[in-house]
Amino acid sequence: MQEADSVAAQDTLPEPFFPVFPDPASEKPGVAQSWEMLDLLATGALSFADLLEFTPFLDPLRAGVLEGPQAAIFAGRGGGSFRYTLDGYDVVPLTNAALDLHLISLVELQRLALIREPGGYRGYSQTYRNQRREPYSRIEAGTGDRQTQILRALLSSRVGRARAGFGYDQIDTKGFSGLGNSQRAVVWANLAYPLPLGVWGQLEWRNTIADRDSFPSPERTDWILRLRRDFGDGWHADIVAGRASESDSVGDTPREFTASQVALRAARTSRVWRAQLTLRAWDGDGVPIFEPEASLELRAGPASLYAGGRYEKWDDLDLASGYAALEVQLPLNIRALAEIEEGDRGLFGQAVRPSYEFSRWTAGGEIGVWSWTVGARGGRWRTKPSLALGPPADSAVSLPGGTVGVVEAWARGPVARLFGGRLDLGGWYRSREAGDFYYWPQDSWRVDGLYHVLAVRDQFELWITGMGGIRGVTRVPDPELGAGFVTTRQQYWFRAEAVVRIKDFFFFYNYEYFDSDAGPQDIPGRLLPRARIHYGVKWEFWN
Repeated sequence: MQEADSVAAQDTLPEPFFPVFPDPASEKPGVAQSWEMLDLLATGALSFADLLEFTPFLDPLRAGVLEGPQAAIFAGRGGGSFRYTLDGYDVVPLTNAALDLHLISLVELQRLALIREPGGYRGYSQTYRNQRREPYSRIEAGTGDRQTQILRALLSSRVGRARAGFGYDQIDTKGFSGLGNSQRAVVWANLAYPLPLGVWGQLEWRNTIADRDSFPSPERTDWILRLRRDFGDGWHADIVAGRASESDSVGDTPREFTASQVALRAARTSRVWRAQLTLRAWDGDGVPIFEPEASLELRAGPASLYAGGRYEKWDDLDLASGYAALEVQLPLNIRALAEIEEGDRGLFGQAVRPSYEFSRWTAGGEIGVWSWTVGARGGRWRTKPSLALGPPADSAVSLPGGTVGVVEAWARGPVARLFGGRLDLGGWYRSREAGDFYYWPQDSWRVDGLYHVLAVRDQFELWITGMGGIRGVTRVPDPELGAGFVTTRQQYWFRAEAVVRIKDFFFFYNYEYFDSDAGPQDIPGRLLPRARIHYGVKWEFWN
């Protein structure tokens, strides 16, 4: 019996698997938000835009719903202010300056971190890594209004010494406000294999197709090769190379785009300091020639310093930007915060590559009182666009420039324990000067609450989330004249989400309400749907 127990124990021991490359030096204050796989399972977010839009303190403006391209613009930063890196491979938009978040799959992610960087935010993701011998699978299915259908699948298994993964993510909808049908499907597969000298190799293929009635219907294919090794004592190195090809059409004119990249990365992590260096070279349409970037974090007693910088070399211009933040832990559970960023930001995907200069600083602090966190900060933001014209969200017309003041305040903490669970509440407020900016909500606030229960020997789990608020008046391009701007009224919104886990099943229900009848509330100036409802199930299983 003892021998049988020993064999059973060996079957559950972790297997060697494709190693994780660390995020940039991104412990506080660099990380804005992060999600582990359980966090992604415990939400009914259908798209990447959903995930960002309803995350407290980010406050992005959203373009589009399921019918067409979706983007997130962080106020005052323009459409190119969000970038996405898939385990070392930069997913850049080849046809537009703003990344279409609807074309990014969520099903295969094991971890996602949103990190502050010069000029905006970047999402760093890691695909699922099976650390057990048994195959892992997951099926997700859902439906909702506008005859929306969701079908997702994930499979990860061992094949000899190799690790193989396969994923499928499809969202179909019948459309809203005459926009027509939209069908989007993402298929991906990867194979990781241990090579000599402790090196792991991984080959990944991804294909994305969007079939839309009222918008361009792009098809994109990415091939990605990763060679990675951990050297011990916190040292990491890898090479990431890939090629993207994309096609779509504007009217009856087909368009083809291609871009290749190769990145050499090195990282060091320790309890005192973390550093990362990336040297990335490009060749293709709408991409720079060379793009090195570096990040560093130092911890000395109660202080933590984070700094990052990036340089971009294009055919016709050079761009450089930097970001630094300081966090100091003071007596009485007080944390002081300060950050500053300055530089130029270029936009991907443009034949004429616009850029804008920016400088921003904020300072403040937060205090912990009775398990609550209360904080505030203020500062000034300045933007000076170039004369080159980009897409509406980034053009010199949309970002005429100026300097404005910003004040933010927040509070969050537990309220009570009810029926074996815990109720947390939070609130957030932001006041901005008007300035000469589009997409710049003023005097916005939100409140949110989370009720969480874990019971029945961890076999039952319940998350109930509610959030709502007011988004202030916003300038948007005039949807009828195509020039000038109109000012929206305040927008009231509410979102409720319930997720129940019973053993390996997750049942989710989402309800969203936008008070959007009185005027254009979306970035392109279109009306948002007044309400959205989606629900479904996620099923995990081993073997």
